[in-house]
Amino acid sequence: MSKKTNKTLENSAAAERLADWRGGDSYTGQGPLSVVDSDSPEYDTHTAFGQELDDDMETMSLRDGDRDKQQDKKSSMSSLTIDPSTGKKQVSVTMPGQSKAKPVNIGRPSIKADLDVVKELKKCKEENALILDLSKSQISLLPASIKELTKLTEVYLYSNRLTHLPAEMGSLTGLVTLALSENSISSLPETFAALTNLRVLDLRHNKFQEIPKVVYQLRSLTTLFLRFNRIKVVDDEISNLINLTRCSLRDNKIKELPSGIGKLEKLVIFDISHNHLEHLPNDIGKCVMLNSLDLQHNELVDIPESIGNLKDLNRLGLRYNKLSVIPSTLANCINMDEFNVEGNNISSLPEGLLSSLTKLTSITLSRNKLEKYPTGGPSQFCSVYSLNMEHNRVNNIPLGIFSRAKHLTKLNMKDNLLSALPLDMGSWENMVELNLGTNQLTKIPDDIHNLNKLEVLILSNNSLRRLPANIGNLKKLRVLDLEENKLESLPPEIGHLQELQKLIVQTNQLTSLPRTIGMADKHKHVHVPHWGPKFHIFNLSVPHSGSWG
Repeated sequence: MSKKTNKTLENSAAAERLADWRGGDSYTGQGPLSVVDSDSPEYDTHTAFGQELDDDMETMSLRDGDRDKQQDKKSSMSSLTIDPSTGKKQVSVTMPGQSKAKPVNIGRPSIKADLDVVKELKKCKEENALILDLSKSQISLLPASIKELTKLTEVYLYSNRLTHLPAEMGSLTGLVTLALSENSISSLPETFAALTNLRVLDLRHNKFQEIPKVVYQLRSLTTLFLRFNRIKVVDDEISNLINLTRCSLRDNKIKELPSGIGKLEKLVIFDISHNHLEHLPNDIGKCVMLNSLDLQHNELVDIPESIGNLKDLNRLGLRYNKLSVIPSTLANCINMDEFNVEGNNISSLPEGLLSSLTKLTSITLSRNKLEKYPTGGPSQFCSVYSLNMEHNRVNNIPLGIFSRAKHLTKLNMKDNLLSALPLDMGSWENMVELNLGTNQLTKIPDDIHNLNKLEVLILSNNSLRRLPANIGNLKKLRVLDLEENKLESLPPEIGHLQELQKLIVQTNQLTSLPRTIGMADKHKHVHVPHWGPKFHIFNLSVPHSGSWG
């Protein structure tokens, strides 16, 4: 594996820890949405429409309520840290009633890591520490003497070199949290069955090829993280974990889920994305407390009708599967605020589905086989801020479809079959970003000037021969993409776009740009990439050589 790949994995793992332990919400896969073409190097990737962030559902802190209670009691804590002035590792021990940690210099070379751990464990025993944090300490072996630390309630060992754990850890019966992510562990000792108080078990980024049998015996677990392993099978014994509220099995090799998953009636967050699922058990509908269900990047060909029982569902990840049909019962999930089925084989949605989901603020139907807008009329967009229908087969936008879409600010219709725009386009008064690239448009309606909040307008790869002169009334326009059209000239009024910062005009039939461009202060930063040697540009306020920027 290359150093670059290692670094990427390390950064990914670090980001996950921050998201989990600080309570970050990165599940949605939606950052600041934009209709700007994500494939184009001309645009800032931070605003790319449909941008994937991390698609992670693990949104709550590993250090849960019990940790807060322990902190309230000012319990003792021992951990390894690095002194930035000397580069030496220290043991910090905080005792009840103390306001500051007392650093104890160890100054050990890495070759004595295991010996130092023994000293660290001895120190923890002497101080009756409740929390042990030996993360990022290059530990390859945990000594059996850890069994003597019976007061411990939390152990953090992430990002070490552990390949196995001593059976003696089964003596730590008071453990509530055990974090073992980013090691090379492939099994757990059977003695872990004695950890009857364990609530949080983090096994991410290890080498498990199956869920250890002993895990199914930990009935007190509320949080189980097993993402980024090599797990192929989930046994029906998972039904024993009746107290589980958060479970992540993301990025494994799982092909099916057992019906026993339906016994997890307290499950709130379930992430099984990036696996090989083809079907879901009907019993998933019994997990009625589910708030987030992430199924994206699997091979699902259908969704059971029982999905409609999940009335508390707020987030449902279905992106990039093989779905051709969405069950009509999904209309019962009225608390969903995002509907995203990008990258499937869907040609139509159930009648009135979207209009039933009245809390939707974002709809993504991109990369499917849709030939027309979903049924349900204007009511389906009442609360929607963002609509992405990129890369479908839609040939028209129905007249009046956005007549009640008072919040719609982003519309992406790139890569469809549009040959004309609706006559009421001028009523889209709150539109901020509009992507109509890669269609069959030959003209733009004159009333486009009514879109006075528009900041980004993408018209690339169409058949436009002219632009309406009143396009100069779009006072907030920052980006105008006209690439790959049939334009022979641009209206002089384009120079009235005081906020314009990026004008893209290559692959047209232009030989010059209006002399008005460059006269406004903001035009000093206008970028006209690849305009080529044929262009004659007047009144530029900045020097140029080959491109203006």
